[in-house]
Amino acid sequence: MADNQVASQNYHLYACLPFVELAHEAMIQFGPVIFWPASKSEEFLPHGLHSAFDEYMQEVGQIKALSNNIDRQLVNTGMLTPKGTTCVSIAEEIPVEKREFILIDSLYLLYFACTFRNLYYGQEIPSFNAFRKMIPASQEFIMVKQNWKDLHIHETDREETVCLHIVDPEICHGLGKALEAIYHPSATEDQEFIQGCKRLVRSIRYLVDRFFQRFVNLFDKGLNIPEQIFEPEDVIFLASSFESLFNIDNTQEAPADFKHKLRPLLHLKYSRPVEIFWKWVDDFYEVKRRITHGDTFLDPLFRLNPNFEVSHILLGIKLFVYAVYYYLFKYQLLQSTHVDPYTPPDFKWIHPEEILLFFWTEASVLEKINLFIKQSQQGPLKEESLADMNLLTTLFVSLYDRYYLSEQLKGEGIVRFIPSPVASLTVDGIPILEKLKQMQTTDPQSTFIQFVHPYFVNALEDRLKERKLGVLS
Repeated sequence: MADNQVASQNYHLYACLPFVELAHEAMIQFGPVIFWPASKSEEFLPHGLHSAFDEYMQEVGQIKALSNNIDRQLVNTGMLTPKGTTCVSIAEEIPVEKREFILIDSLYLLYFACTFRNLYYGQEIPSFNAFRKMIPASQEFIMVKQNWKDLHIHETDREETVCLHIVDPEICHGLGKALEAIYHPSATEDQEFIQGCKRLVRSIRYLVDRFFQRFVNLFDKGLNIPEQIFEPEDVIFLASSFESLFNIDNTQEAPADFKHKLRPLLHLKYSRPVEIFWKWVDDFYEVKRRITHGDTFLDPLFRLNPNFEVSHILLGIKLFVYAVYYYLFKYQLLQSTHVDPYTPPDFKWIHPEEILLFFWTEASVLEKINLFIKQSQQGPLKEESLADMNLLTTLFVSLYDRYYLSEQLKGEGIVRFIPSPVASLTVDGIPILEKLKQMQTTDPQSTFIQFVHPYFVNALEDRLKERKLGVLS
């Protein structure tokens, strides 16, 4: 309660989102911007504004439509609820002339923060439309009744309310620091950092704009509107997001610049995954070029990895979401759960192996793990090799759990997993099992064993026996 009272003194109400609800009446903060439920106005507003705010919401919260009568009078069709309405307050230090700019940026970031995990894992996300529609609510506007006494929300502007259930406070904090750097007049004088934050926010806006408009079948049957119809626009928006975030040279050298700037994030350093990654970048930019010039569209699926057929868009979105986390980490705006100089940083909700597995084959992972085991028998491995051993065994477990055991992902869709023939895996798989089990018996506390994922041996054993535990037939 005390924190909210302090917030009410340092933040000024600016707008309301009539179709966005905060689950459990929670508050979400992005640095200089806070989102809070209208039901808690007494906690977030100064005392002198309480009654005026309540009267304002009661009046303009009416949803109305024209009747079918001859006189075409307005009739009430609904009413906003305080619990289902989200208010937006902006820090008083933000200059007045910048408040609408930071308002729009914060809405993009709110939507991204609430959907990035669904985007990353290819799951359904809500429409952005509910976040686009707002009503004014500044003190200057509310306190003059003449401004709003005849206003209402029209039925044709109504949106299905989006309820925000799970929001990662860490990414909200990081993105809030970015907003603060951009808009707070005394936050920082580091122009390179400010420009980086601007590119970060702009790149998220481009990605979210991808979801601005989708055609909707109101009856959910009789029409089949596949997502592939929108893939040309998706590629253009996604390319814009990458080019903004990485400050990519938008010329014929863009693919090379992209490879140069994205590869270090993933710590790709072995020939086969680098080859697959480079090919994905080349294909992605070739798709963009063909779209721009109206040429025949390429295959929407990326197939160079024999274990996967994956949508260019899905893989691109995964890379982008991870890159956002990486840049927040790079700018010291977000913590990593695991940091070493040799492998990609890991995060609470976003894990690098979810991307890397598309650039490694089952066989190449096992081949490299077997090589590390052989090297360890000649002498202690360097820190980098041990870190790689941990990453690769984690990668194999992730691939096994998420794709091999998920029968539904092997059919049509944005990801199709194609298991390698077991015979191609036993060449390295059987020696790996024999040597690791021997190590676990003779020296279970060895440094090498400590860097092997704890579930790797069981996952590999089950994979070689083609076990699919828990899979529906």
